[in-house]
Amino acid sequence: MIESARDFLLDRWRGWKPSVGIVLGSGIQLSGDDFQEVDRVSCAEIPGLPVPSVEGHGGEWTAFDHSGLPVLLLGGRVHLYEGHSLEALTTGIEILASLGCQKVLLTNAAGGIRPGWQPGEVVMIHGHLDFQVGGLITPGGSGDVFDPIWQQQIQEYRRANGFDGFQEGVYAGLPGPTYETPAEVRMLRKLGADLVGMSTVQEARKAKSLGMDVVAFSLVTNAAAGTGEETELNHDEVLQTGRESRDRVLHAVRTALACCR
Repeated sequence: MIESARDFLLDRWRGWKPSVGIVLGSGIQLSGDDFQEVDRVSCAEIPGLPVPSVEGHGGEWTAFDHSGLPVLLLGGRVHLYEGHSLEALTTGIEILASLGCQKVLLTNAAGGIRPGWQPGEVVMIHGHLDFQVGGLITPGGSGDVFDPIWQQQIQEYRRANGFDGFQEGVYAGLPGPTYETPAEVRMLRKLGADLVGMSTVQEARKAKSLGMDVVAFSLVTNAAAGTGEETELNHDEVLQTGRESRDRVLHAVRTALACCR
């Protein structure tokens, strides 16, 4: 099915191929005059690609020209809690690799565990904890999956343009669908997690295993359970923060893309 999807897209795009693939988190959208749309295709049309059921995850793949850099936005992220397999979570990444894509940029909406991080903070992920496949530490791990050279280039570029470097943190991936409990957050904090969410980890691991460079950013959309004043977490809050903080995430995306030329 990966080959069928690749052939379908190459035939549709008549030779256009992405150099960078982007996956955006809940409520986050890609926009701006510097992103010139080349084509838009429904996930349902791509052979073998699972279709999302969660609000905030668009069901389309969009090809862009970003100042001469071919970029493919992978809408339609799916999750374990929707009933999908681990393999289904990474089908899009496998298709990217089959198209010859070299780099993958992942973003997500996450709960902030580290004290002081407020909704709207954009954090570069520099490590992960994988709780999505049933064990404390996932068997067969391959070390750090996030590319240190690309990360360093991003931080240097940001500072060279008058900004402080991005905050950095460890992302804990949980299976969902329920948000974490205060007790779970206390455990995660003791294990070194700064952020918690329900995506990204499997995509990053798969991309790394297929030879692609990976960086990832979390948009803190809420304080993790037990760390803020909220008594109950909800998806509407996540989506709203994603919409309100879109420009901050897009700045991170543009910074990462500037380091791909």
